[in-house]
Amino acid sequence: MLELVVDRRLKGFRLQSRLTVGDEIAALCGPSGAGKSLTLLAIAGLIRPTSGTIRINGRTVFDSKGRIDLPPHRRRVGLVFQEYALFPHKTVTGNLSYALPRGMRGGEAAGRVEEMLHLLRLEAVANHYPHQLSGGQRQRVALGRALIGRPEVLLLDEPFSALDLGVRETLRQELLEVLADYRGTILLVTHNLQEAYLMASTIAIIDAGKILQVGSREEVLHRPRTRRVAEHTAAKNILRGVAVRDASGGWDIVWRGHHLRVDGQVPVGPGEVELCIRPEDIRLVWPEKAAARANVLRGRIVRELERGLDYVLYVGIGDGNDPKKYDLEIQVPDHLHHLMALHVGKEIFLSLPPDRLHLLAPDE
Repeated sequence: MLELVVDRRLKGFRLQSRLTVGDEIAALCGPSGAGKSLTLLAIAGLIRPTSGTIRINGRTVFDSKGRIDLPPHRRRVGLVFQEYALFPHKTVTGNLSYALPRGMRGGEAAGRVEEMLHLLRLEAVANHYPHQLSGGQRQRVALGRALIGRPEVLLLDEPFSALDLGVRETLRQELLEVLADYRGTILLVTHNLQEAYLMASTIAIIDAGKILQVGSREEVLHRPRTRRVAEHTAAKNILRGVAVRDASGGWDIVWRGHHLRVDGQVPVGPGEVELCIRPEDIRLVWPEKAAARANVLRGRIVRELERGLDYVLYVGIGDGNDPKKYDLEIQVPDHLHHLMALHVGKEIFLSLPPDRLHLLAPDE
């Protein structure tokens, strides 16, 4: 388990990370400059926080008040850098050997290196230098160097950013297979939300040095806590409405003159609220079935974007005078687009499922 509460002040930037991760893969996700890599460097002991604590499996590796600051080699943390940072003058075997614990005897060290070469399928290139390796092989060497010391925490800093788009999916799967037997905490840093979703069971959203929300991947994607989290998780339909009591004493959200029901959430009171729904969660409805669906709206397609396997529809609600103005963004599979003969200018019915609409708390 990894527990950290750290504060690091820099010129024009302040990192305030608070995070607890168990023995799982967790993703720290956010835009460039959000503080992701700084958080990893603090955990690894490569930068010193201004204040705070870092604990690994209950063992304190940093405590500003207690004046504890263990050096990197005593923290039992493995780090895979974004550009791998392999030693160009060392072979694959040499790079792996360098990361072995200090004082390890020759026979044990050789056995550990051989084990890692086999695990990562690098035996054939054991005597090659980094410039002789493919991007995927360099990644595996960097991973092996991080794992060979048997760390309690493994940190991955944008492990696929240096790879061509075409090989990322294959190498992502290979990485997950290699890590399947790892028993410890894995913290993946990425700006790619899809990558975070595919690899991690827990996602933490960080921006401007602060972690805004931590939760399961489903929770963070479909129940973002605030508008900023919704924006960072591509919940692009952010609606501003008014909460009112309905005839039964429950709550409706009035938006564009329509009364919308939201399941499982209660506004703090009447007045303005914000809510969101992801583009892929909005449902197109056949006209003859519209009466049986909840939160049905009528709109017009004002623009569309074909993306090969799907379409993004930009839909205007109501009778606005601006033909380019849209209110909702909808993601539609290619087959449904053709089945419903969708096109710019067509009027459509759509449903905002109550269990997919989510109320947002005010940003701090």
